[in-house]
Amino acid sequence: MRKLSVAVIAVLAFAAAGPVVATEAQVTPGPFGAPPAFPARRVYDRPPVYEPAVVPDVFTAPPAFPAVRLYNWTGAYVGINGGGAWGHPSWTSAPDLTSGTYNLSGGLVGGTLGYNLQTGEPLVVGVETDIAWSGVKGSVSPTSCAPTCDMRSNWLATARLRFGYAFDTVMPYVTAGAAISRLSANTTGGWTAGVGIEVVIWGPWTAKAEYLYADLNGFSCNVACGGGPISFNVRENIVRVGLNYRIWQR
Repeated sequence: MRKLSVAVIAVLAFAAAGPVVATEAQVTPGPFGAPPAFPARRVYDRPPVYEPAVVPDVFTAPPAFPAVRLYNWTGAYVGINGGGAWGHPSWTSAPDLTSGTYNLSGGLVGGTLGYNLQTGEPLVVGVETDIAWSGVKGSVSPTSCAPTCDMRSNWLATARLRFGYAFDTVMPYVTAGAAISRLSANTTGGWTAGVGIEVVIWGPWTAKAEYLYADLNGFSCNVACGGGPISFNVRENIVRVGLNYRIWQR
């Protein structure tokens, strides 16, 4: 009995003195909550008190990952472009009342000047003009031609608006505007429209690929066609690539 009393007194004295080793706090996040960025800090008081953990906001990036600045397309640029054109337009011969279609094809190479304005991410509005040497040509062979009648486009120029949607350094776009070409001895105007994509490749350098459909109306050939008149419609499908350099940017 005396031994039991001594043991009870010892246990009570140990409990009154307080715990020698404090229990570490456990911070358990909820099923939808982010874990604390820093563990809770233990404060040795009696009873133990723990400061609240620092939990990042759901919509705020953690400090270790700063916000990434997206590419800004605003600025002026110059460039070069090249590609090919083809078509299957129609012709009409007045003297013998015949008509048909003919094939035209050839290459193009030229220069580009443009300006982009990123009005608010991710929309981009721009204006672009270009002029290219053209080797596009085709031949028709109605009875009134002696022996054939040729159509040749010596150069092609366009002035277009561009409307793009930027995915950081990649921008697909649609484009439309006016087109002018030197067809044999006549300058013919029309319209053009198409689609394309432009990609940043390094620093101020970008590369693009685009498709344009150009309707240049047409022209009539008289003496050069053996008396004529023979009317040509000129419609071209143009596929080309380009390399641009930004000479100014915001």
